[in-house]
Amino acid sequence: MRYKIVPVGSILSKNTIDFVEKWHYSKSCRSMKQKEVFLLLSEFGELCGVAIYGQPCGANCDMNDLELRRFCLIDDTPKNTESFFLGATLRHLKKKRYTRVITFADPNKGHQGTIYKATNFKFDGLEKNNARVVKWGDRYYHIRQLYQKKDGEYSKDAKRIQDAIKKGEASVLKQERKLRYVYELR
Repeated sequence: MRYKIVPVGSILSKNTIDFVEKWHYSKSCRSMKQKEVFLLLSEFGELCGVAIYGQPCGANCDMNDLELRRFCLIDDTPKNTESFFLGATLRHLKKKRYTRVITFADPNKGHQGTIYKATNFKFDGLEKNNARVVKWGDRYYHIRQLYQKKDGEYSKDAKRIQDAIKKGEASVLKQERKLRYVYELR
């Protein structure tokens, strides 16, 4: 099958969000702060993959760094389609002002970074923070969503999560720290 990689700038359409919420293991497309979005389209124009690069959340990041925030494809793509798509997005980013891409593999979800190793990312250790998530029903929320503020006040979502924890409907779980990978664009 032939594919077309389409850079769409920083635009996240409803179709793209729905795709990520269906095919990415997190089932979430929240708080992306996206800077670069790429679509993988089949020869028939069907959406087969999404790569979302955004502003890194952690310290020790340059303004020209990007974080690969979401990367997902439909399950029945041919062998090597993931590395083809990821490699194409990295080549596109090399033409811009960015210096490196940071990404994480989540061992709690069975991910070890195989695709990153296959596309020449370098393992850079474990994430620095205390790995915790909030489990509420069948969804998991990053711990920073518990403390997210807007205009100096906790956001509506943060308040909802805090209330759910107080009521015993949600709980904070400790997890293994994620594996950090870096790809130098320069």
